[in-house]
Amino acid sequence: VIPGGPAAFSCNVAVEDVILCVDGVSVVGETVDDVKRRIVGPEGIPIEVTLRHKRHSGEVKEHVVRLLRQPPVPFPERLSEGPIGLGLDLERMDDGSLVVRKLQNGGAASLSNQIRVGDKIVLVDGIRMNDVGQPRDFSSILKGRPFSRVSLGIVSNGILRNVIGIGSYFQSH
Repeated sequence: VIPGGPAAFSCNVAVEDVILCVDGVSVVGETVDDVKRRIVGPEGIPIEVTLRHKRHSGEVKEHVVRLLRQPPVPFPERLSEGPIGLGLDLERMDDGSLVVRKLQNGGAASLSNQIRVGDKIVLVDGIRMNDVGQPRDFSSILKGRPFSRVSLGIVSNGILRNVIGIGSYFQSH
């Protein structure tokens, strides 16, 4: 995933996704160079890519992403090198959950508008936070490579919702 490129900004393409088709044509078995030739094209021309990724639960999911070919825009280097965090200040509660105490300005969580101060993070990539031992540094669970996928189970106002983060961006599911 190229920082600042259409795939990065789509919030639907992550590191380790497998490209299956480009514009409806299977690329399974093709070389990396052949797949690159199918992807690269004139600026402004749409492209449709079918991807497969494995969820943390082990479930395999395929999805189609529609992008517009365009050159990458300048992207802050701090967001394209790893490991990166979510831009959260957290406090561990007695029940093991993590409560958001502060959103760091310009951080992924703040920019996503999907996470709020007071939210409780109860799951990270399917791991229940009350199963993570107290001595373990939970912040390492919340860091990953740029453009990698993270799934958070968040409780807000008594309602559990799933938030998916890719790189520096989040989307609700």
